[in-house]
Amino acid sequence: RAVCQSDCSGIGWPKVTRVVNLNADPHDLNHYNATIALPGEAGTVAGLLADRLETMAKNAEKEKWLGTARERKVEWQAFRKSRGGGEPRLDPVWQRPVLTQPQVIATADRFCREIDALKFFDAGDVQANGFQIVEDERPFSTFTESGSSYMGFAVSALLAQALADKGRYGVAFTGDGSFMMNPQILIDGVEHGVHGTILLLDNRRMAAIATLQQGQHGAAWRTGDSVAVDYVNMARSFFGVAAFHGGHSIASLEEALRNAQAHPGLSLIHVPVYHGTDEEGGMGAYGQWNVGSWCEDVQEQYERTAI
Repeated sequence: RAVCQSDCSGIGWPKVTRVVNLNADPHDLNHYNATIALPGEAGTVAGLLADRLETMAKNAEKEKWLGTARERKVEWQAFRKSRGGGEPRLDPVWQRPVLTQPQVIATADRFCREIDALKFFDAGDVQANGFQIVEDERPFSTFTESGSSYMGFAVSALLAQALADKGRYGVAFTGDGSFMMNPQILIDGVEHGVHGTILLLDNRRMAAIATLQQGQHGAAWRTGDSVAVDYVNMARSFFGVAAFHGGHSIASLEEALRNAQAHPGLSLIHVPVYHGTDEEGGMGAYGQWNVGSWCEDVQEQYERTAI
């Protein structure tokens, strides 16, 4: 389901003229025009392809391209670092300075890597920021629902720790919207003995859609409400769940993460986060959805795209 994936509108790569597709699904193998189709199990085929490429002669244009790519990577790493640090931002709803999503995610990602914890990301703005921030050093450290918009995926995924033969401690990164879609984990987590943490980034709205509305129309419409929820006391009302305030600083969040891990069962950390027009409050979104007022422009670009 290509809703929130990188090329959901078919215009993600305007300069590309050829595609190499490694795919086990024959129906998807020739999805793009001008495709070099490599069918089979992707991991095996990728290994064979890498071996073949190693034997090819050096190409001056490729070396130039790789040099440019390295420069862009350095720029991106600096950008990511700047967004993950800095000071809290004054939020119009919380009426005080609070952490941004990049600050919270970068801090928690660093903590997870230090203790070798799994990371699960829920659909929405948390995931949109998260996949740009996470710095995994090996595969299978982070899991998402791959753009399928399954709100509540991450918190539900914590249950796997209790069901697995050798379960690993995990942190579920979720927003207030996604969490309220499936708070059943507060019961199931205790019932089945989960050792994991729900990291709840609360901006009092469905921020991914609010940002889309602002991008299209300059204003958000009915993506937030005036109802304040005390998620810490809500979680504490479930016997066996430990709940913590994440606070408004990186230091207080780090302390909460340590306290949550020390609890032998399921924990929840509530962190108020910024939402607003300050560009440094998020990682930014790239691309256009084929929805609303963007449809005509997106479809014109699609017709001009070679692949």
